[in-house]
Amino acid sequence: MNQIDLKIERKISKGKNITLTVYQNGKVILKHPARISKIQLDSFLAEKHNWILNKLNKLPKNIPKSLKFMEGESLPIFGEILPIFLNEKNTILLPDRGFYVRHEKNDLIRLKKAKSYLKSILLEKINPLVHKYESNLNTKVKKLTIRTMRSLWGSCNSKNYISINLSLIHCPDFIIEYIVLHEIAHTIQHNHSQKFWNIVKSQNPNYKVAEKWLKDTGKTYIYYLN
Repeated sequence: MNQIDLKIERKISKGKNITLTVYQNGKVILKHPARISKIQLDSFLAEKHNWILNKLNKLPKNIPKSLKFMEGESLPIFGEILPIFLNEKNTILLPDRGFYVRHEKNDLIRLKKAKSYLKSILLEKINPLVHKYESNLNTKVKKLTIRTMRSLWGSCNSKNYISINLSLIHCPDFIIEYIVLHEIAHTIQHNHSQKFWNIVKSQNPNYKVAEKWLKDTGKTYIYYLN
């Protein structure tokens, strides 16, 4: 097997170093500076060949593959597994029946529109939670973004810009509410100090139940859209 067989995805990065990551869903991502020769990259991959294979062989077997939003696939939405159907009209979620995705001749357009719809229904659920915890904690989220992330459920930067992983769409309500609370607590404490956890606990005394779910089960939910 050579490096082409490994289906390595290459991305340009702003960093100065070459990095290689094997994700739990089997994706292998190579990040490198723009100005680096193909010979250097091929040499780097040749050195890492056995390391990559070893990582892939140790991956859990229950990690879902990335969705193509095709007939016959299924996905969890708010904790309930629903079948995917192609639809000649609009993309729509029918909670008791399934997720109907508008048929598109172009696979990328179908994928983009399906994700856009999921983003809209996740935002509807998240917005009231954001307002709730902003009020309860007397803080303010300056910007809210929903996007796909491979390893984080959410993040908050020093400007109080919050990003939420679109994969949260798969999770039950108590997890969604916990992640929103967690990130809003970071607008007050930008760390994981005891002060931070005290803020979280003041709003959710049983937050460790959600933490355990994310650790034990979350990995089977985070890769459908990556």
